Amino acid sequence: MEKHLISLLVVESDRQGSLELPSILEQARHTQFNLTYVSQFDGAVRHLLSNRYDAVLLDYQLGTYSGTDFLKHAQMVGSDAPIILVATGDATLLSENDLSLAAALRQLGAADVIFRQELTPALLERSIRHALEQRQSQRQIAHLLKRDALTGLGNRLIFEEHAQLAIERARRNGTNLAVMFVDLDRFKNINDTLGHHIGDLLLTLLGKRLESALRKSDVIARIGGDEFTILLDNIDVEAIDILAHKVLHIVSRPAELETHTLEMVASVGIAIYPQHGSSVMELMQKADMALHECKSQQNCSYQVFTDELERQLQHSLSLEQAILRGLEQHEFALHYQPQIHMPTGKLIGVEALIRWPQADGSMLMPGDFIPDAVRNGLIVPISLWVLQEACRQQTSWARQGLDICVSVNISPKHLRHPDFEQQVIEVLNDYDVQPGGLELELTEEAFVEAGMTTSFALQSLRQRGVRIAIDDFGTGYSSMRYLKVLPIDRIKIDRGFISGQRGNPCISDPTITQAVIFLATGLGMEIMAEGIETTQQADELVAQGCELGQGYFYAKPMNSDQLRELLVEHLVAW
Repeated sequence: MEKHLISLLVVESDRQGSLELPSILEQARHTQFNLTYVSQFDGAVRHLLSNRYDAVLLDYQLGTYSGTDFLKHAQMVGSDAPIILVATGDATLLSENDLSLAAALRQLGAADVIFRQELTPALLERSIRHALEQRQSQRQIAHLLKRDALTGLGNRLIFEEHAQLAIERARRNGTNLAVMFVDLDRFKNINDTLGHHIGDLLLTLLGKRLESALRKSDVIARIGGDEFTILLDNIDVEAIDILAHKVLHIVSRPAELETHTLEMVASVGIAIYPQHGSSVMELMQKADMALHECKSQQNCSYQVFTDELERQLQHSLSLEQAILRGLEQHEFALHYQPQIHMPTGKLIGVEALIRWPQADGSMLMPGDFIPDAVRNGLIVPISLWVLQEACRQQTSWARQGLDICVSVNISPKHLRHPDFEQQVIEVLNDYDVQPGGLELELTEEAFVEAGMTTSFALQSLRQRGVRIAIDDFGTGYSSMRYLKVLPIDRIKIDRGFISGQRGNPCISDPTITQAVIFLATGLGMEIMAEGIETTQQADELVAQGCELGQGYFYAKPMNSDQLRELLVEHLVAW
């Protein structure tokens, strides 16, 4: 049988004038060792730094040094060579201190601890081979942890490691590098219409195409979904433009996947070292911001980070901190806009709208901070706070005999959150909200993006008495299929179809409103109009069959105390 050759560093004190470990190793039956002998601690450390050895066999006591010292040095230099320690003693007669020492050595990274009195060629050979097998398994696991399972490309972890090393080289050499974010446009539509199998094939193909477009020195990784990152190392700034066009060109070629021919379009965001940042996190953040800026513009294929984006980023970061502080210190408030049964004028519900009072007495409206909250990942805690506060207030009114339904806007990200259904149930239970007391308002886009899994969650909540409404109907997908299968109680016609241009007393598009009203009533849903500003608009809507409405004609949003007074007035009147 052919023996395996293993390069082994043997570190042993020459106590009796002869080395014991090499003579034992020479008797190994299945393994051939290429041995290097060292008897001094300093020499052992120098050899370890050379990184030439498969494993290290170490005498625990080396003069004034110990195996513990060697293990700590190995950790400091980043060596992954398995280290097997040979300690004095007999395993059958060990004290508690000896056992504790062996456990501590393994904690420090020792692959094995063998006691000298039980040393045999077979045991030593088996220990070394087992340590090497373990090391190989650990390397494979480490490799897998740094790879994207679908495309085989690197993942965020390995990308950040390479980027950090590249930044250090660029700093030493005075060179440039660039981080490029590449994102497929409309990828979700492909997943939704053709299935995840085709989507996966498309991502794999895109990864291969991007690899083929890059230099050998460049690094590409998939960091999630349809987003890829590229590290352009040691590159002239003028060449970045050329490479960006090359990437976009190769992505745009039609993709033949099974029976489908797909057109791919990508957006690219770019940040450059050192102009736009000196750390991996900074460059990735700014490339991502440039990407999102590009996607927000028409006819934009790629965007390099700019000073204007820098100003936006600083504003966004300071606003992020302020939002976090606002949540912690309960700075936010809810205002409530009445919803009216227009033929009678009866108040039948309210919509909860978030406001942010400022120290100077001013008031920030949702448009001033919600977009940043969405970008910074803070929209879910804000959405949850609104839900909690609205339910607390609804229960408070109900206990005073002022029982009305409160409508709460739910962000698409909150709707997609894995704990969304459970969070709503917990809020209902915490505040003892009765059936019919809460309505969730969701945009058409939120329904479509969330998919059928969320439909089941909404159906479950509906069975608990939670009402479901589509907000701003007519501005998004307006798909008949979704209207038929989703658990919807009410459709709210967008204010754009009601108010139109400022100063117009009539409904801006009566044909569309009539069609929406006909559609909703045909499906057994309530219909409510938003943005009513004149008597004529209200009268026209009622004549068309829409009896529920809200807008400045009836009442502006008001705080909870003002609304309570209004509720009391309506209760007395009715």
